[in-house]
Amino acid sequence: MKVLFVCTGNICRSPMAEVLLRDLLRREGLEGIEVWSAGLHALVGEEAPATCQRLLSQRGIDLSGHRGRQIDRGLIDQADLILVMDRYQLAVLESLFPESKGRVLPLRQFASDGGGEIQDPFGGDEEEYRLCLCRIEECMPGLLKRIRSHSSSKEGGNA
Repeated sequence: MKVLFVCTGNICRSPMAEVLLRDLLRREGLEGIEVWSAGLHALVGEEAPATCQRLLSQRGIDLSGHRGRQIDRGLIDQADLILVMDRYQLAVLESLFPESKGRVLPLRQFASDGGGEIQDPFGGDEEEYRLCLCRIEECMPGLLKRIRSHSSSKEGGNA
């Protein structure tokens, strides 16, 4: 399975989601799942803000190697699941890449409350970054369940 997180600049929300999911998959011992991130209007080559790096470092997760990357057709075509942070990103992706419809979902649909958007903390204070990270973290258990379900259905299809 290949999971792609998408936000606007690919320096805050989507890279935080990417490394959180990678860490969770590692801790759960789930292998063979690729996780990437990209941006609709990426700040190509830029590092994640120091606040993002610090908050993740406090959780034992390293974001220092991340560099912003622009979304492209290759990433869309490869991804089994494309997770966005807000309705605007959903609409843009489905407009630019109509074949992605059905694979593009709001990340917040995997939260226990099942909705809302994840606001961009870029340029905000540390509390805004912390809230953003918490909103992403709230989605991880539901997303992990979806990934396990996808992996089980693929294994069952190969038997």
